[in-house]
Amino acid sequence: MSLAEAPIATKGPIAANAAPALLELANVSKHFGGFVAVNDVSLRFAGKSIYGIIGPNGAGKTTLFNLLSGVLKPTHGRMLHRGADITGMPAQTIARRGIVRSFQITSIFSNLTIAENLALPIQRREGGGTRFWARNRWREQHGAEIDELLDQVGIQRDWQDRRASSLPYGLKRSLELGISLAARPELLLLDEPTAGMSLQDIGRITDLIRRIAAGRMVIVVEHNLGVISDLAEEIVVMQQGKVLTIGAYEDVRRDPRVIAAYLGTRAAEGHA
Repeated sequence: MSLAEAPIATKGPIAANAAPALLELANVSKHFGGFVAVNDVSLRFAGKSIYGIIGPNGAGKTTLFNLLSGVLKPTHGRMLHRGADITGMPAQTIARRGIVRSFQITSIFSNLTIAENLALPIQRREGGGTRFWARNRWREQHGAEIDELLDQVGIQRDWQDRRASSLPYGLKRSLELGISLAARPELLLLDEPTAGMSLQDIGRITDLIRRIAAGRMVIVVEHNLGVISDLAEEIVVMQQGKVLTIGAYEDVRRDPRVIAAYLGTRAAEGHA
């Protein structure tokens, strides 16, 4: 079932005979004073492993992501997680529900070791304080999980005592994904995961995201359309705060409205 096939009901509860989507938006808007950044957006994320959100600069993609993750509260509308209303919940509460976000700018603790960066979200997930002075204890408790996370994101196990700042940029982004995975999300929100990367790193991160999506849902905001075409099973195209169209990559790339949004009306007419 796709986003387009199953629009959310805009009023009243979800029908009793309809299985709740993992995440739904009902007529969601976000205003900043007189500026409408997201305008009456309704989406239903269900049935796919990887969704992409694209659009030209200023389309509202980042604001939408900030709404999905609880960084911003909607001005109007509702957000539902598995049928439960999460509208206005703070980001940390939404993260505890299994909706975890990584940011466009790398957000690792550079002065901590690679292993310590991974131990932080594990300890937070389990409700304990961060006790790096009790190194032997958290090594004993979480060492196996840290090793598994390192394997997942392609960082050598014998590097785990290195400072995170020593990693090259591409592996810093891999570590950030490991930090997100340590929270055991069922929905992972990735904001520009390949920004600033070399072609070699882009290919590696794309493969990593594909592996991560096994067993969970991933929603990706990405400017690199090649990455989106490789990854996303369904794509949401935004323009001026609204959903312009939804579909598979090959369909949306031929849509005259999408061509016009990116390249201008004359280009769209040339593709007609």
